[in-house]
Amino acid sequence: MKANINQRSSCRCAYSFNRFMNTIAIYRARAPYVSFLFALMMGIMVAMLTPVSLYLYRFICFLLAAFILLFVAFTMARVKYKNARLFGITGISFLMALLCLGWLLVWRTNPLINKKHFSHQEAAYLLGYISSEPRVKDFSLTAEFTVTNTKEKTGEYKNADGKLLLTIRTLPSDNSWGYGDELLLSNKYTRIDPPYNPHEFDYAHYMINNNVWHRSYLSAGDLVKTGNIKGKKLIRDVLSLRRSMVHKFSLYFRNEEALSMMSTLVLGYRATLDKELVKAFSSTGTIHVLAVSGMHVAIVFAFLSFSLRWMGKSRILVTIRLIIFILFIWGYALLTGFSASVLRAACMISFFIIGNTLQKERNTANNIAASAFFLLLYNPKYLTDVGFQLSYLAVIGIVWLTPMLMQFLDISNKFLKNGLHYAALSCGAQLATSPLVLYYFHLFPVYFLPANLFISLPASIMIYAGFFLLALPVNALTLRAASYLEQFITIVNQGLLSIEAWPLSTIKGVWLNNYEYTFLYLLLLWIIFTFKYRHKKLFYGMLGGLLGLGIMLNTHLWYRHASQQFLIFNVHRQLAIAMLDGNKPIVYADAVSMDDLTLQYSVMPAIEALSDIGHLSFIPEPARLKYGHMQIEGNVLQFMGKQLFIIDGNREIIFPSATSDWVLLRNNPQITLSTLNMYFKRNTLLIIDASNTKQTIKRFSDEASRLGIQVYCLKDNFAYVWDAKKQR
Repeated sequence: MKANINQRSSCRCAYSFNRFMNTIAIYRARAPYVSFLFALMMGIMVAMLTPVSLYLYRFICFLLAAFILLFVAFTMARVKYKNARLFGITGISFLMALLCLGWLLVWRTNPLINKKHFSHQEAAYLLGYISSEPRVKDFSLTAEFTVTNTKEKTGEYKNADGKLLLTIRTLPSDNSWGYGDELLLSNKYTRIDPPYNPHEFDYAHYMINNNVWHRSYLSAGDLVKTGNIKGKKLIRDVLSLRRSMVHKFSLYFRNEEALSMMSTLVLGYRATLDKELVKAFSSTGTIHVLAVSGMHVAIVFAFLSFSLRWMGKSRILVTIRLIIFILFIWGYALLTGFSASVLRAACMISFFIIGNTLQKERNTANNIAASAFFLLLYNPKYLTDVGFQLSYLAVIGIVWLTPMLMQFLDISNKFLKNGLHYAALSCGAQLATSPLVLYYFHLFPVYFLPANLFISLPASIMIYAGFFLLALPVNALTLRAASYLEQFITIVNQGLLSIEAWPLSTIKGVWLNNYEYTFLYLLLLWIIFTFKYRHKKLFYGMLGGLLGLGIMLNTHLWYRHASQQFLIFNVHRQLAIAMLDGNKPIVYADAVSMDDLTLQYSVMPAIEALSDIGHLSFIPEPARLKYGHMQIEGNVLQFMGKQLFIIDGNREIIFPSATSDWVLLRNNPQITLSTLNMYFKRNTLLIIDASNTKQTIKRFSDEASRLGIQVYCLKDNFAYVWDAKKQR
């Protein structure tokens, strides 16, 4: 009998495996873009992981040409000789060509490959135009600047290209700047700095993915507006239209919160959005409402479908309706800034509309893959865009996980079933995106389901009302309607802030490494297959995976609890030192509080990743403190038996009573190292931070070299990190 049970179990396992393989075969036949997308993504990822080389680039160009020739040759041979065996070789040639194409598309804009990049030319001036909507704040302007030419001192112009991040300081208040303004500016630029502190956001990598490698800080006197207008006229007109729409909203709404909310929801204009409100949306898992995404495009499509349903009576009207759909959807995508999520939604809905109009068989997987494929052809670096990744993962969760969740809910009541369907939809999207949210944002919104159920209908009402207010003239009736809408927005925002205030509303400080992140997604896939095929062995494997995940996370927590680290951060001219003793972090800095923007950007990520921010103590300079192994006495810090002596050129020097393990020099102290011999040990490390001038850094470095003292310079260098466990 036991043998029969084992035989039946083996049969079920074989059946499940065959069913799985048949599913793959069907998808390959009906969804060819899945294979195309996979090949293109492989090429993009290999390019991003491989050091850029001009010789390798030329070799990949040769491979691309070879695979294209092979594809054409085998296709012609297969058609001529009707040999089905050549189909596989033809397909492989095409996929390999796509892989090479993805590789080349990533590398072609790199300055090492692009010899026309302005960084290859020694010129006095750069000529170009503002190629993004400027962000103006505190009389300074930041925008992307596209270079078109370089100018020599002799007046000779040379063709060039490339982009840099331009910041104009001391901007005149009466001067207007916008997309397309041509500027002639001094050729002063630097590479965008990489992260200099543990777990700091890699802004340089982020900008490289936008094809920007350099940045320039200039004053208004270092540049000249030529008066010419460059760039694409369509984008300039659309940005102007959006500004006029934001201005029209300002006539309707006196409340800044309501104005910024409507400008963001309807137009994707987030410049004036309150940070506390953004935090509330993020903490409750409803941030997708503020990011113009598939929901917004779907609302536009639903409105058009309802308004133009009468045009389905003849072929000509159907074609006209298709054109109207495409123009309005892509026009709205352009108006809201062409974000990755909007592009994804616009592409998918366009494929759906075209397929429905042409009465072609629709395949969801093929439509999703096709939209991603063409977007990556347009810009392969979308693959690293967080919005792009979250958008597609959310769609995958909605399409494949929502039906599985609905199988467990057999409800006959139509109203209740619709509510549960939206709940299942939110759960499916959240399940698919949660590992990525944990990886990038290190938080999990516990009450994402009630928050999404609460915000979905009000957000739709706001978007529809916003469209109507923009379409109608400003008069007494629309102003009265806007006042009611303003009160409604205030109530909705207060409700969302209340949900954020619920106990344990957000799990914060979750830092996953690459292995944990990968394991979490593999486990999620395993759980999905377990519930889909309902096999005992899959269930046991799922339990083992959950146990492994628990062990992995607890090991991570134990390591953090046992860590003892001393960090001197590279925060440019400021001072920030962290002493981490298990889950008790202490930050000593010259800032007023931890709300300082520099500390939030450069210091807080390390504190969150390495310790517990719930027990954080902020100590402003100068101060006195004694806690366990940590002690602060003016300009002397002690940690785990080690001592740091801070010498600040702007403060009176109080010499310690004992020798120091580290000596930190700040603000150009007028002192020589020879006078400090009595405070140095044999292995004392001299640390020089970025508040010192280049001349001071060189003077101390040269003197330390003569005296045989080790030097660590923080300027343009990574933060100094001392780990007690590694020293044992």
